[in-house]
Amino acid sequence: MAAISLALAGCDDAPSRPDSHDHDETDADHGSESAHDHDDGEAHDLISLSPEDRQALGIALGAVSTGPVGGWIELPGEVRFDENRIALVSAPVEGVIREVHASMGDSVEAGDLLAIVDSRELAEAKAAYLSALAALELVRPEFERERELFDRGVSTESRFQTARRELEEARIAVRSAEFQLDALGIDEAARDTLADPETGALSRYALRAPMSGVITQRHAVRGEFAEAGDVMPTFTIADASRVWVDAAIYGPDLMRVRPGARARIRLSESEIIETEVSFVAPQIGAETRTGLARLIVDNETSRLMPGAFVTVELEDGQAGRLLRAPASAVQTLNGESVIFVPEDDGFEPRPVRLGRRGADFVEIVSGLQEGDPIVVTGAFALKSELQKGAFGDGHNH
Repeated sequence: MAAISLALAGCDDAPSRPDSHDHDETDADHGSESAHDHDDGEAHDLISLSPEDRQALGIALGAVSTGPVGGWIELPGEVRFDENRIALVSAPVEGVIREVHASMGDSVEAGDLLAIVDSRELAEAKAAYLSALAALELVRPEFERERELFDRGVSTESRFQTARRELEEARIAVRSAEFQLDALGIDEAARDTLADPETGALSRYALRAPMSGVITQRHAVRGEFAEAGDVMPTFTIADASRVWVDAAIYGPDLMRVRPGARARIRLSESEIIETEVSFVAPQIGAETRTGLARLIVDNETSRLMPGAFVTVELEDGQAGRLLRAPASAVQTLNGESVIFVPEDDGFEPRPVRLGRRGADFVEIVSGLQEGDPIVVTGAFALKSELQKGAFGDGHNH
C-alpha cells in the first residue's frame, strides 16, 4: 500500500505535460544513478520478521565479497591413490616364503603380519650378532680384572692396555653386527629376542605392514624364492582415505587455472564434491601434451575410487577479482534487481546494478560495497513476503 500511496502522491505533485515528455523524463530518471539511489529509501518497504519467522523461512546471511564471477572450465579427471599413502612392501633379505597371512583386498593395520620368509642370509647375520655378543661378555670380565690389578700395581700397563683394546674390538664387533641387522630390518626390540629359543628362530623374517590400509597387490606364493630388492614388491598397501584427482588441462585453458581456485568433482547430476586446486604442474606432459591440476580430496566415505574417470570443473582464474554476491541473493522486484540487506528491525530490498553473471556469483556494479551483509539464502521467501504485504497480508511496514 505504501508503494501505491507514493505513486499517487507523485501524480498529484507533478505538473501536467504531454505524454512524450513524461516518457522522456522517466527514462532520464532511470538513467541517473544519483536520483535512483536517492529514492531507494522510499521505493520499498521494510520487512519485519520475528526470529521464529526467519528460521521458518530459512533466512541465512552472507556478505558482499570480491573474487571471480562466473566461468567454469570443464576438464576430464582421473582418481588416483595419494602417492604419500602407498607402501611397497618387500623383504630386505633373500629367502623362501614359508607363510602368507594376507591377500589382496584385505584391510590391515600397521604392524600386522603379512608373510614369513626363511632366509639363510638373515640367519648368518643373526648368528654373527650373537657371536659378537658372546665375545663381548667374555672379554668384559677380563678387562675388569686387569684394570683392578693395574690400579693395585700388580699388573703391567701393557697387559691392561691389551685388555682394553680387546674390549673395544668386541664392542665394535657388536655394533657392526647391529648395523647389519638394522639393514635387514631387525630393530632393537627384535634383537633382544634372538637368544630366546621360542621366538628367536635365526632364519625367520616376519614381513609386517608398515602402515594401515588395503592390500591392492600381492605377489607372494608359499614356497616362492624372494630376492632382496625385487622390482615387483611382495605386497602393495594403499590408504584411500585421501586421494588425488588429476585433471588434464588443454592448451587454451593452461593460463586460466590457478592453485587455490575453487573446484568441483561431478560424480552425477545430483552429486558434486566441492574442493579446490591444490597444485598446478609447472610443465606440460611430454606424451600427453597437456598440463595437470591436482585436487587433494578427503575420501573417508570412499565415494571416489582410484582408477575411475570423473568430470572436473575448475573456476576460471582469468575472470578477475570483481565485487560480487551469490546469485541466490539476487531477486527481481518491480522490474529491477534487488538484494535484501538486514536492517535493525528487518530486511530491506536494496536496488543494485549488476554486471557479469555466472552460475554461482553475479558482479555488483553499484548499490552495495564489499563486506556489506546480505541475505544469501531465503531471498525469494522475503520477496514473497513483501509481495504479500503489498496486499495487506504480510510482515512489511
